[in-house]
Amino acid sequence: MSMTAGKRVGIKQVAEAAGVSASTVSQVYNHKGEASSATREHVLSIGAQLGYRPNVLGQALRSGRSRVIGVVVSYRDSAVWDQTYLPYYRNIIAGAAIEAVEHGYAISAAPSNEHGLTDTFLPLDGVIVVDPIPGDLVVEQCLATGMAIITDGGYETSNSAARLVTVRSDMDKGIPKVLDHLQAESAASVFRPALFVGPRLDSYTVDTIRAYKKWCEVAGFEAAVTTPEPSQSPLDAARTLLARGIRAVTAVHCLNETYCAAIFEAAAELGISIPDELQVSVAGNAAAMGAERRAVYLNLDPVETGARCARALISLLEGNDVTDIVEEVTLVPASQVVG
Repeated sequence: MSMTAGKRVGIKQVAEAAGVSASTVSQVYNHKGEASSATREHVLSIGAQLGYRPNVLGQALRSGRSRVIGVVVSYRDSAVWDQTYLPYYRNIIAGAAIEAVEHGYAISAAPSNEHGLTDTFLPLDGVIVVDPIPGDLVVEQCLATGMAIITDGGYETSNSAARLVTVRSDMDKGIPKVLDHLQAESAASVFRPALFVGPRLDSYTVDTIRAYKKWCEVAGFEAAVTTPEPSQSPLDAARTLLARGIRAVTAVHCLNETYCAAIFEAAAELGISIPDELQVSVAGNAAAMGAERRAVYLNLDPVETGARCARALISLLEGNDVTDIVEEVTLVPASQVVG
């Protein structure tokens, strides 16, 4: 089945070939619920054979919906971008895109400018904002326009009319889990755990610090949180931390892969053996290529997080009630890391 080369196929041609009305074809391609699943599959099959391409811009103008959702990248820091944030964003986008396609939506990666505005030529139905900080300009700009928002990370707003849902990792349970494991595996006579985080106080970092300090308080250990100074690299901060010696620090939990790599490099320079003299844990993807096999992982799956964010946003856009989501974080011992 084919049409004359160069001639644009329209709804009427698809309707005639499929033996249905033009309104039914319109319902199928505009994702309305009136057509049965069998009719929908039949119409889509005929449309594909004919080479029909719906006018997406026309659909958006008629419905006020583009069926495009954005994943907003609002944070760039050269010290952590290549190793941690860029791979994370890519996987978030991949997971969101796979999920969105299943629901008839598309994904657009949308960078933001210094004013919190998204730089995209596409009209967006809603956005996924990754790692927002309190009062985040991107989130606040979207809230001001009434746009539906999912944040990958906690976010609080006083806007009672906000269409905002958060998806966050459960560090309140994850951090005690990894610290308990490190303590149980430690060969040191006195267990001294440190926390190594970045200077950006997004909700993920704040949740991690809070959970770490609470665990130390309950377990009777002195909390030791290390953060690079404004002009200090993660490696230099790691050198300063480990220079205290293995009696001062016997275990380090790292916020992400960048800080974990810095600890390993600094330990090698100082002749500290991992994990014999120093235990290291990190929040990251234990199955990722290049995962550090000597580290214990609080396993994060950004592809699944991206899919979960997209499902929540699409459900919100479809008018459903959606509650905040807390993701379980699993522990992967160093012996099971496959990277």
